Amino acid sequence: MTGSGGVRQPRMPLSAEVLREAANRPYAPPRLLRAADAVLEGKFTWEDVAKGQCDHPFARSLFTPKAERTLWPFLQQVADEPRQQPERHPVRAGGPDEEEEDFSLRTYGEDVSVPPESGGGN
Repeated sequence: MTGSGGVRQPRMPLSAEVLREAANRPYAPPRLLRAADAVLEGKFTWEDVAKGQCDHPFARSLFTPKAERTLWPFLQQVADEPRQQPERHPVRAGGPDEEEEDFSLRTYGEDVSVPPESGGGN
């Protein structure tokens, strides 16, 4: 099956998210890393690759018969892993065990709500 420009479409669903995640793995296959470099250089996007709409040689190398045997199982493994949502914690200046200091009882600088006292009389 081919997409626009004769690029072979994969039999398994490849999302741009899976390609991006797989390329960020420290043990990603070299052909995927070459494609990732081209994405970073702006030559094509992961979305274009996932849709089969890219004729760049590095993108096309992801759809060869050898890639089906060597790369696609790796991509399928990444796709099958549960997506972990990043834990959202409020950003704090101190460590997690450090108590916040209450600055409401302190005054810093000039209190602009009180007019300065004048030195001379009326």
